[in-house]
Amino acid sequence: MKVLTPIILALSLILSGCKTASTSVSPVKATEKQDHPSEQDRTEKEKKRAKSLADIYVPNPQVSDDTKLLNAGKTINDSKGTVTLKEIASLNKLYTIGPVEMKIKNVKLIHNTPTYSLMDYFHQFTEKYEEFDFIKIEIELINQSNKKVHFGPIAHLETSNGEIKNFEDDFYIQYLGGEIEPNGSKQGALGFIIEKSTPDVNWIDIETSDVLDENHKTLNKSQSIRINFNKEK
Repeated sequence: MKVLTPIILALSLILSGCKTASTSVSPVKATEKQDHPSEQDRTEKEKKRAKSLADIYVPNPQVSDDTKLLNAGKTINDSKGTVTLKEIASLNKLYTIGPVEMKIKNVKLIHNTPTYSLMDYFHQFTEKYEEFDFIKIEIELINQSNKKVHFGPIAHLETSNGEIKNFEDDFYIQYLGGEIEPNGSKQGALGFIIEKSTPDVNWIDIETSDVLDENHKTLNKSQSIRINFNKEK
């Protein structure tokens, strides 16, 4: 028994030291846990931010790629036809409609001469399907709330020449209107063929839809936005 006593005392000291060591380490672990959420929040915000069209551009099956059309007068030819940039408004401007953050990147007035195989598609939108002007609007949407909402970036559009287009006239058909998931985002473009481009289109007015909740009750009223075209050639 006398032999075991020193051993028991030694074990008691070792266990006591381990307990003290574990107690002194715990505040470090707590600090790491406190720092982690802020880093996670930053990551989540970056994920929520829709990338620009130039970063994740998906070619439209009916229209030539106009991403490099940034100066009025420039023309691009490809397998879908010929497009010429007539006017541009480079905005990269954010608009807040309730919980929805809408970014309008570029608005372009483009002259399009589609290839013969695509003329039938455009015939449903215009009688001048062999060549026509259209307005293209690049949009990014983010639902900043944790609830599903319903929203349409363009309910209707009016040009400085008094021509009015509704969302049904959009021929890009990328389904930007409708549901946006909680903290979700959408990006894409809308295209509206116009018949009155003489005199020059100086501006367009767009009206968004109301923001609706998941039960289709109004959360926020629509917003009107005027966009002026740049006149530098």
